[in-house]
Amino acid sequence: MEATFEGRSAIVTGTSSGIGKAVALRLARAGAAVCGAADRNVEGGRATAREIADAGGRAVFVQADVSREADCRRLVDEAVAALGGVDVLVNNAGVFRTAPLEEMSEQFWDAVLATNLKSAYLLSRLVVGPMIARGGGCVVNISSIHAVMTQGGCSAYAASKAGMCGLTRALACEFGPRGVRFNCVLPGTIDLSIYPRGDGPADRQAWRPRANDMQVLKRQGAPEEVAAAVCFVVSDAAAFVNGASLVVDGGLVNFLRDF
Repeated sequence: MEATFEGRSAIVTGTSSGIGKAVALRLARAGAAVCGAADRNVEGGRATAREIADAGGRAVFVQADVSREADCRRLVDEAVAALGGVDVLVNNAGVFRTAPLEEMSEQFWDAVLATNLKSAYLLSRLVVGPMIARGGGCVVNISSIHAVMTQGGCSAYAASKAGMCGLTRALACEFGPRGVRFNCVLPGTIDLSIYPRGDGPADRQAWRPRANDMQVLKRQGAPEEVAAAVCFVVSDAAAFVNGASLVVDGGLVNFLRDF
């Protein structure tokens, strides 16, 4: 039986496409009111909110750069005002950027860490109060298998995603006694649209056979499969799951093969 989130409210970042959109749609189908956020692809974020509303759900969209504290504070304030509170936070917004260390500027490093890791710290700090006031809640940080296995050129990205796992564990210890659970989901190869393999769909399609061959299951995951894992983690069925890192990669981390 699928979880129900009737009467609950959720903030999901990065809802313009991919995993964030899939999570927002799945939570809404299960009854949650959703506040989606995006910064660059604003129209995509608004389209996701409209899709939820057109299906009979309740959704609002807030444009926000989640690497900035002022934007994060405004996002939480608007979510609380529009939805009545926050029960679930999914820190999904992120960037995948690669560069050799010797060519990596300080600005490059700071931009990746700010979007991928600092944002999770900022929003977590801002939502725990409202969650505790409502009797508890759940935060899910979308990390990556790059937290536990990675490649050359991915040092900033891997550091940010490993940092999310460490942040999750520490906050799970800090806020579990106060009714707020923190967990982490680590997707494998899910959505090629964020990877710098080419400039358009044709380039990504050309790379798809190699990407599939890397996988134990010989296919990439779908955003909806990550969304299913997220919805389990925030559901009552996972009420005793706290500080966990759930890998959703089709077994890739166990596959000893040179990329």
